[in-house]
Amino acid sequence: MHDAKSTFANLPSTPPRKGQAWRWYNENPEFKPKVLPNGTVINFSEWAKALPFVRIDGKPPRAEAVTDDVWMIHGFFYGPVIIERPEGLLVFSSGENEQDGKTFRDIIRRDISTKPIIALFYDHAHYAKGAASLLDGDRAMIIAHPDSDRTVQESGVLGKPNTPEMMPALEGLARIHFGTDMPSEGPDAKMGAASLDLGRKSAWLPTTRTLADGEAITVDGLEIQAFHAITDAEDSLTFWIPSLELVIDNVLWPCLPNLYTLRGDRYRGPENWIAALKKIRDLEPEVVLDVGGGATALIGKRLIKETTNAVIDACSFVYDQTIRLSNKGVRMQELRHHIVLPEHLRENPYVNELYGQCDSFPQAIASHAHGWFSGHAEDLHCLPRGVASRNWLELAGGEANVHAAYRAATARGEHLWAKDLAIVLTDVAPTNTTYRQALADTFRTLGRYSPGVITRNFYLAAARSLEGETTHTLGSVQDSDWVAADTGRAVAHLRTRLNPDDASGKEGVLAFDIDGERSALHIRNSVAEFVSDPDLHYRTPDAMIKTGTDLFVRYFRGETSAQAFVESTGADAQAALLLSLFDEYRQIPMYP
Repeated sequence: MHDAKSTFANLPSTPPRKGQAWRWYNENPEFKPKVLPNGTVINFSEWAKALPFVRIDGKPPRAEAVTDDVWMIHGFFYGPVIIERPEGLLVFSSGENEQDGKTFRDIIRRDISTKPIIALFYDHAHYAKGAASLLDGDRAMIIAHPDSDRTVQESGVLGKPNTPEMMPALEGLARIHFGTDMPSEGPDAKMGAASLDLGRKSAWLPTTRTLADGEAITVDGLEIQAFHAITDAEDSLTFWIPSLELVIDNVLWPCLPNLYTLRGDRYRGPENWIAALKKIRDLEPEVVLDVGGGATALIGKRLIKETTNAVIDACSFVYDQTIRLSNKGVRMQELRHHIVLPEHLRENPYVNELYGQCDSFPQAIASHAHGWFSGHAEDLHCLPRGVASRNWLELAGGEANVHAAYRAATARGEHLWAKDLAIVLTDVAPTNTTYRQALADTFRTLGRYSPGVITRNFYLAAARSLEGETTHTLGSVQDSDWVAADTGRAVAHLRTRLNPDDASGKEGVLAFDIDGERSALHIRNSVAEFVSDPDLHYRTPDAMIKTGTDLFVRYFRGETSAQAFVESTGADAQAALLLSLFDEYRQIPMYP
């Protein structure tokens, strides 16, 4: 019979004193952030470790030769790889937007060759949006994974949500993640090496040739084999060029793979990333060129094997220890206190946390495996946070005592405890500027202490929002191109804006005719059913809004009010009434 006692005999009863979440943030009086030339105040420890291996070096963008007829573009962490052949150029990756593609083409023409681009390879969907301006009329094959086009079309500015209707939340998070709306100078300035100016015009072009796992293609005499890799994008391809002993990939980043992303993109199974790393290792290449992750050329079979093994082992450690401790009954919220990368793994410069921090990974793995519930009964229900905070404040003897405890914790360098105390105060008095500033100050300190740029961005965005900045939001809105590309899809998404209180007791079918494309929403009390073809629905429309795409886009994006939208279309009072049951988009700050 299985002995449950032996299984849990080594269950850690309390978090280690210096667990992952404590490492930088609590009782660390010796640590001082670095001030960079643009004024940025940042924990530069992990950046310093990786700096020799990334293509962001403060120098102007340029192409650098790797081997004969092979170049990488430096100055962008996602600059493409270029291979020159007798008849033309092979380019791997096109950039994140139209301007990227133009910039890369200009660099290629200046530093490499004026030959036409005859083949463009998408290594994954994130950087497939500079294609048209990169090619600039060149008649090139466009080669990618079979899922690439669908991935781009179903994605927002960067991520592909599991639930498409959640795209506004994910796009708002993505802008924070990449520091898009952070200033360029000053203490809160973005870390330019890892920032993206999201939302710029796309120049994506669809693929003309797909490569599935293991398939090969010969272009201008050069054989290229593709291997499917699931990394930060499910359509990633690793390209293997046997004659050059060369790998081009989106796998071997110059930092710890981001096994969970705070912007909330799809779950990233460590086992998949590990498998992709093993594939590179086992090909035994002489050169590895990482396109999407920003690494410089990694050259030498032995060095490549040592590096890939180090990253494999670091990922395996996080994954296996998450499983081990979860099986021992450790709550997912506590895993970060137990799983700390050993120093022997951190010795390799590629095992660093300059992008994503290890303390954010284990909970995602555990929650993917068994959902939010820990299994401990006390986690089933709780008081609303505002009520709990009021109770804690009363127990502590009032606001003055809690505020005094906050100041004392800050003075002692107990920044995590200071954060919890400031949260109690802001929960109870959310408009109190003193308390809001206290929480903002703590968030800013935690951001400056964070080695990972993503974590830093979220802390600083929160601080700025508490101080009154309205730019950062947890609920964005899809861009105009997304809405116009499929107005029926946009109408379907409107159903998630129905206000159940306003719609209580009401029923009606509101039809839309948007430049001849017809669909409808059937409101029934507190839900709205999307109707793709009103002519086939069991209830005929009670009202119709006939409009052009441009006007509908402006309404959907909150650029024109529902009233102005209805008046502009000439729709009747019933249409106005039914449309008024839906929330109009308004950007809400992180901390209103």
